[in-house]
Amino acid sequence: MRRRKVLIGCLQNLFEVKDHWVPDEVAKKCHSCAADFSPFNRRHHCRNCGEIFCDKCSQGRIALTAEDNAPLVRVCDRCMAEVTQRLSMAKEAASRSATVQSHEDLARKLKEEMERNRRSSGPASGGGASGTRMREVACPTCTVHLQVQIPTSGSETVECGVCQHAFLVSTN
Repeated sequence: MRRRKVLIGCLQNLFEVKDHWVPDEVAKKCHSCAADFSPFNRRHHCRNCGEIFCDKCSQGRIALTAEDNAPLVRVCDRCMAEVTQRLSMAKEAASRSATVQSHEDLARKLKEEMERNRRSSGPASGGGASGTRMREVACPTCTVHLQVQIPTSGSETVECGVCQHAFLVSTN
């Protein structure tokens, strides 16, 4: 059974040719250490950059995507560092967005913010009578439209009531 899996893996690798790979016949030396290729020092494609390396310079095995079932593939030393950093940043961003808020939380906060804005801009709040100028602006992060008080001069930092992103509102 083990031999069959190895044989199938070898056959798959024989037919695994990617558009971005450097053709075998072009590379006479390792792209990294410049060692000559021979029957004893074989060529190996980095599955990320497509360059050709010797075994010593392409020891890394890593999944190229953050998917759970992504296979581990051969990569060169440089790409090992690059892909590791890229996947780390992707996982960090995913965990940040997962902890931000669910759609339901954002919808609830949006509804609350709209209700607050409606109350504050209504006649009972003195929005127009006291001379305070209000303007509708869109949050640059979540694009929710908010009623904000326009500063009398310069600019002022406003916090979105939905996503809590701070942004500037100017007199213009």
